[in-house]
Amino acid sequence: MKYLHEKTVLWGLMICFAIHPAFGQSPPGETIKVSNATFALLKEASELSGGKASIYLTVTTHEDLAWINSIEKCKIMRDSLWLTPYIARLRQMPEFHMDIEQSSIVMEYIRRHPEMKDTMAMYMRQGRMLVGAAFTQVYEDMYAGESLARQFYFGKKWLKDNFGYRSQTYYNSDVPARSLQMPQLMAKAGVTGMFFSRFGMGLYDWQSPDGSGITAYSPGHYIDFYNILAKEDTAGVAAMAAQVVYWLKQFNDRNGPKAVPAVLNYEFGWNQQPVRNLYPFVNRWNRIAVIENEAGEKLPVDLPKFQGTTFDKFLSVVKASSSHIPVIRGERPNVWVYIHGPTHQWALAASREADKLLPAAEAFWTANRMISANSPYPQADLTDAWMAKIYPDHGWGGLEGQSTDDIFLSKYVYARAKGGELLDDAMRRIAARVDAPAVKGVPVVVFNSLSWRRTDPVTFRLPASFNGQSVQVHDASGKAVASQRVQQTSEAGVPMDMLTFVAQDVPSIGYGTWYLKADGKPATSVRPAKAVDSFEGRYYSLRLGRGGITRLVDRTTGIAYIDGNSFAGGEIFTLKSVGTDAGEFGSIQQPTMEGFDRTGNYDTPWTMTEDGDVYTTFHSRQPLRNVLVEEDIKVYKSLKRIDIAVALKNWDGTMYREYRMAMPVNVSGGRIGYEVPFGMVEIGRDELKDPAGQIYLDTPKDIHPRSGQDWIGISGEKAGLTLSTSTAAFDYVDMTGLAKQGALLQPILLASRRSCHDQGPEYPQIGDHYYSFSLTTHAPGWEHGARSGSEANTPLAAVVGENRIAGTGTPEKDSFLAVDKANVVITALKKAEDDNGTVVRLYETDGKDTEVTLTFGRPIKKAFVTSLIEEGAKEIPVAGRQLTYKLGHNAIETLRIYW
Repeated sequence: MKYLHEKTVLWGLMICFAIHPAFGQSPPGETIKVSNATFALLKEASELSGGKASIYLTVTTHEDLAWINSIEKCKIMRDSLWLTPYIARLRQMPEFHMDIEQSSIVMEYIRRHPEMKDTMAMYMRQGRMLVGAAFTQVYEDMYAGESLARQFYFGKKWLKDNFGYRSQTYYNSDVPARSLQMPQLMAKAGVTGMFFSRFGMGLYDWQSPDGSGITAYSPGHYIDFYNILAKEDTAGVAAMAAQVVYWLKQFNDRNGPKAVPAVLNYEFGWNQQPVRNLYPFVNRWNRIAVIENEAGEKLPVDLPKFQGTTFDKFLSVVKASSSHIPVIRGERPNVWVYIHGPTHQWALAASREADKLLPAAEAFWTANRMISANSPYPQADLTDAWMAKIYPDHGWGGLEGQSTDDIFLSKYVYARAKGGELLDDAMRRIAARVDAPAVKGVPVVVFNSLSWRRTDPVTFRLPASFNGQSVQVHDASGKAVASQRVQQTSEAGVPMDMLTFVAQDVPSIGYGTWYLKADGKPATSVRPAKAVDSFEGRYYSLRLGRGGITRLVDRTTGIAYIDGNSFAGGEIFTLKSVGTDAGEFGSIQQPTMEGFDRTGNYDTPWTMTEDGDVYTTFHSRQPLRNVLVEEDIKVYKSLKRIDIAVALKNWDGTMYREYRMAMPVNVSGGRIGYEVPFGMVEIGRDELKDPAGQIYLDTPKDIHPRSGQDWIGISGEKAGLTLSTSTAAFDYVDMTGLAKQGALLQPILLASRRSCHDQGPEYPQIGDHYYSFSLTTHAPGWEHGARSGSEANTPLAAVVGENRIAGTGTPEKDSFLAVDKANVVITALKKAEDDNGTVVRLYETDGKDTEVTLTFGRPIKKAFVTSLIEEGAKEIPVAGRQLTYKLGHNAIETLRIYW
């Protein structure tokens, strides 16, 4: 490691100080002897340039938060080897410019050097320092929509608030993936350009489904200009000439200035020689006045000259000079899908839970302000939690990678814990204000953070006052509600009585109140513990056998969703999974059948462990290769829903194993879809149409596994099934060759692969892992299952018997915000960042222009449409507690409300 540090110091010094004559200071032109092929390229480059083209040189370093070393060591490197000497060079050479990919780098630098803040602000204002508009460079598929939106709060908005700088550029240099709605998020944040790579070289108008988008530039791979600098003699000149010819032929067809890009986006860990060669190469190129071929023929040329700039200036010029920029749209599935969920299961589980808890906490703290205008709002705590939530970037693993991964995990765990704490506090404050007459019993205030009315199970711990007594649940009208009690044991070994009932019609982003009363009878806990192999319920008929559900029939339609398949529903199986988390591969490294094992290989006994008025639970426990599998299948009595809980226990960390859950589905003509941030993708319809290029030659629709959000599903000619999932990745292609018919949905539970850094860590993930799934069957169409898919991952929450504040007039049931259209989803209800207004973010799900009415918990005075980061203000009409807004198809919009 000492060698790497010394080598990198040398690069920093050579780049920043040991420079040949600067731009505009080159000595008179010179003649260069080249091969005939290079002669032809230079001749063409000169003719195409016509004295109007320039080569726009952008210099930066590509920065994972870590990967080339631990996070803290990388902070030191960024300071001493890059930012400090580069800023010194900005002072010394007016023609020098620099790019910084993301705002987190600026944040960490001014924490180390607070005295440099004004200097950096000055260079940003002068246009000599570009800072990317995002907080970090993330896997866009790894985060829920609000986490992606907050990238621009802590990126572009933070830069404006702290430096007066308005970033126009999104850098995500390394990741071979793009989420469907990311171009719209950029555009709605006021970002106009993107630097990305691992994609065919060129300029693209990358659009989201609503038609909004940004101009995106790919050099092919971000190493490509570095590779030109690595070439010897005139080979580099030939390669640069080919770049000039490409860019002046493919783009720059209008009169006026023309732009050719040259982006040196190098990493500290690379060989120093090409970086050291930057200015010798640039100055040599700029001096070329005459070229001579192998026959001695000489030709005067007027080649475009290098000039130092920032990336946004190149984009501005090339957009203006190009009449046609190809339009592309669609999801680019993540080729590095194994790097987050499967190889970092504990971390991503915490991340996905925090994705739910933080917006819910914001919503109910905002609701508390609707009830009482003087109520506090924990802005500082929420800011800290959100910053932790979105800090982990794409640099998992790497050198000292266990340290990096542990820090990333701790950020997610903190965000989850803080989100849960803040949500609990907000709900308790609201529950305390509810007028709940004591005569009705102990109040249970049930909260729903989703933007539609729900009927779902709610589970909570009974107060100690009910120990030993049987309990009845009643709604606010006094009607008895079926409930089910079970005794559980906490991790500390403390017995707890848990109660579940189905809460009917809990309002959108609101609450309802139920009541508990002891009926004077002894308490009973329903635990029959008897072997079973079938079950008949109101909605489903099940047969249980080897591995799981061997037959599943929807009794309302008679359709057999699982029947005669090679896999059972909920069956766990394991494959050989050799591969790395990321790397220079063009196709995802697929698992194989070596060491294949499955719970269906064994006579798995199923035991009915709970049977009551709300649900029936079946349990199995089956040793499998290297792990113990425990599974609970819960069938609800009054809901069309089956929950599946899976535990991989005593996992021994054997390397290069992968575990999946099978969900075979017999649906004729089935199309598979899954939720993504602010939208959904139907496989084969919503991806990019052509291969990405560079080394990525797979047609995007054929790339698998995939990563998604709350649910995956299948929709056919006559029926559909939606499976909510707690996992970040899933597959839909049968890699075993055993599936007989229909589709095989496969949430990926765990993969023990390793880092692609040759000194990076393995990811054994030794220990216990827990997962949850929920399925429902429905009519064809994603709209019939999407809400169920989200509900299972966003359970109702209850506050029981909170101390009351008398005489508040707060009703037993209320909604703080609701929409009147099923195809509109609210993702944020929060206090505005810069004043006491309230911000709402919403999006359209079904691709339909929609006039939607929003109804709030109190009258509105004014409302405005803003940017994603709450800038700008276009007023829209309001009436009482409502506003009506025309939401475009697939659109994401942000509104600011004043009471």
